[in-house]
Amino acid sequence: MRTIAAPAVSWEADGGSAMQDRAEGEPAHGLLTLYRAALGQLDGGKRVGDETYMHLALVEAQDSSVRRLIEASACAAGLSVHDYNIVRISRDRPELALLNYPSFFDDPFPALHTSWLVGLADRRVSRRDFPNQDNPLILHRKELMLPVDHPARATFAALTAALEDYGAFDHPPNMIGRRLYWQRALEALGIYVDAHSAVLADPEAHDSARRLAIGQVARHRTAISRSRLSAPVQALLRWGFIGDAETVLDYGCGRGDDVRTLTVAGVQAAGWDPHFAPDSPLQPADVVNLGFVLNVIEDPHERTEALRRAFALARRVLSVAVMQPGDGRDTRGRGFADGVLTRQGTFQRYFEQSELREYVSGVLGREPVTVGPGLVFVFREDEDEQLFLARRQRSTVRSVDASEPAPEPREQRRTPRLSAYERHQELLDAFWCATLELGRLPEQEEFERSAEITNAFRNGRRAFTALPFPGKETELAKVAARRADDLLVYLALNLFERRRSAVTLPPSVQRDIMSFLGGRKTAADRARSALFESGSPDHIATASAQAASEGLGVLAAKDGDYTFHASLLQQQPAALRILLGCAERIEPVPAGVDLLKVHGSEARVSYLQFDDFDGRPIPTLTRRLVIDLRRRRCDDITAETAAERRVLLGKAHLMLPDALGRDRQERFDAALRRRGVFVQTGLGPNARALAQRLVEAGITLRSTQPVDAREGER
Repeated sequence: MRTIAAPAVSWEADGGSAMQDRAEGEPAHGLLTLYRAALGQLDGGKRVGDETYMHLALVEAQDSSVRRLIEASACAAGLSVHDYNIVRISRDRPELALLNYPSFFDDPFPALHTSWLVGLADRRVSRRDFPNQDNPLILHRKELMLPVDHPARATFAALTAALEDYGAFDHPPNMIGRRLYWQRALEALGIYVDAHSAVLADPEAHDSARRLAIGQVARHRTAISRSRLSAPVQALLRWGFIGDAETVLDYGCGRGDDVRTLTVAGVQAAGWDPHFAPDSPLQPADVVNLGFVLNVIEDPHERTEALRRAFALARRVLSVAVMQPGDGRDTRGRGFADGVLTRQGTFQRYFEQSELREYVSGVLGREPVTVGPGLVFVFREDEDEQLFLARRQRSTVRSVDASEPAPEPREQRRTPRLSAYERHQELLDAFWCATLELGRLPEQEEFERSAEITNAFRNGRRAFTALPFPGKETELAKVAARRADDLLVYLALNLFERRRSAVTLPPSVQRDIMSFLGGRKTAADRARSALFESGSPDHIATASAQAASEGLGVLAAKDGDYTFHASLLQQQPAALRILLGCAERIEPVPAGVDLLKVHGSEARVSYLQFDDFDGRPIPTLTRRLVIDLRRRRCDDITAETAAERRVLLGKAHLMLPDALGRDRQERFDAALRRRGVFVQTGLGPNARALAQRLVEAGITLRSTQPVDAREGER
């Protein structure tokens, strides 16, 4: 099992962590006035990006506007000065955090226990607790948060200076801001901290670790020959970032297999590698791929520089892929730097998903978008990022066949005059397809043949009227409803991730919001409600029942668990998609997962992978990832032996409606039900117990058909 570090925001939607409006304190406009005045009066404190951290001892030395802002914010949160001791003020957005570090003076790197985030514009307060976490957020450079004359400042500053000399801070700030990473960084350098003093356990080993002796790591041995495109390049292709008009740079291309394959396909692709292609020019490209490069660089400085350099060359998007623990590779080896030195003399730094996100955002200053396990995209522009996020949530709407025109009345058939549809059939068919894709009439820039529509019909509304398809209004309304759900999911997940790029919405998204949700403010309110409702068991139960009634999955009567085929995720109700989107913030769905399960009794979801789901009548479970949203952890559960693996019973109801062999599987499942092998569809006993049940029922299995040992094949 492995535990994933907590995401940057809380999923909690009720109880002590829910956002609550406070009536006491100054009005919202008063807090904003104080905030604007305080920004110009801040004196001292620890600056991290656009945020300033101050201990209450330093707050006392601030201008009156700063003190009043903090006091009013604490009042809005219902807190006294005994509830918090650190204040964090954001400069780029009107919010303030009140933080409680109980061991601030005693622990050289104190852990965060509780935080209250106060939105100064809407006076909403969210609380988040961090009790007894294995990998909590910690503080460094404490002296900067105290007044210059504070008696503890000199001691704290001496510790910081020593650690700087030893190279302990040569890592991205957001990475060493977690206790486990920080401990590993100190251990790799041979440093231990006693009280507020840094001590070298082995000075020679420390010097060796900092030098990272040349020749000890054979990076080029990690380059492998590929018979198909790598996973990050496949993802870029799948999402439409690689095409005829785009240029591609493979930064750290290894043996160059991806570049050759793309070039043969007509893509303008180039590659650079320090060992295999050092003389290739490094030129900017629309798309840059940094695939499995960072994890083989043993020097943290060089690793960070490689990431910065690759992003600097990306005009549109950077793809970053790294190795993860437990992905089938050999993780054994002796500790070296912040990773391991393998038996082949190569270095590997394995990244948890949350570590990858934090590392990339800390180095580049942009929030990456998780695309898959160990794979993120980083966009150059906010608008491109938001356009991708919105497009990713677009569900596939299966349209009824509306292409048959209504028959004309008999008396009209005698006239030789052609109808508008007959005169412009090919144009109107293309217009109808574009309309169904959008869920609304396209604007001029959204339909490449808009000029033809204007010439023939004056506007899109008249063109829509000319379509002779029966039920077209009903069909379009169904698509519009799905698009509204897509928008809610997209906006809710933006809120959950607190994406700064959300302030820059692409024009097409703005039009969708106006058309489907009634404007930006209404959309924001609905998205916030939808996000909170995704944490309500009652709302999830209702959504699960709705989806099951539509044949999108199976709802277990006993425990309320809802299971469905992974490829049907985008067809599920908005509440379930938001819940699973929050889960993917902790752990993305790995490739090869067959089923997704939403647990009815708890805020948990599971990713289920089976041995030959499509081919076996009774697949066996090979991997199960359980994501607990309230505890913010992911457990990877895999049975040790084949006999201990659980089996899936009643598979037909979890197959796609048009899947090959579904009818045969239904007959198979019905035969097992009649013989009492199982009652409810879903995960059954382990393979050993199932074998016993089959023996007791007198059944053997041949291929995909049940066979009665006494009566022959059924």
